[in-house]
Amino acid sequence: MQKKLPAGRQGGWSFFSLAIALAVAVLFFMVGLAMYPGYYEAFAVRKAVNSLAEDSTIGQMGKPAIWSLLEKRFDMSGLYTPTPTKNDLKIDYDKKTSKKRIVVEYDYKAPVFYNISVMMHFRHELQVEGTVSGSD
Repeated sequence: MQKKLPAGRQGGWSFFSLAIALAVAVLFFMVGLAMYPGYYEAFAVRKAVNSLAEDSTIGQMGKPAIWSLLEKRFDMSGLYTPTPTKNDLKIDYDKKTSKKRIVVEYDYKAPVFYNISVMMHFRHELQVEGTVSGSD
């Protein structure tokens, strides 16, 4: 059953309510547009980190060699200036399980408009059989 409006009143959105709804939609669109490159890069970084498991010698490599492999994989993915840096690569060794943990953890920041930015935090981790290396 449809509600009857008083005489002289029309139903629907006013220009003001339509403008507010449109402004909110544009804001969400701009935030999504600013976040897309960060997520695209994060998927490429995750793929590069996970592909390290295919290398049987990764467990014996130190930080410089692992970073070199990651950089080559970044280039193959089209990330020529990736956000993660060599300082974002962390490697530790668990003596109990004989596993080497390779972690790339970084923040991605992108401007939306004026002084408003979005910041995203990404962490990619891989565990492999490994040994302690002196150059970690």
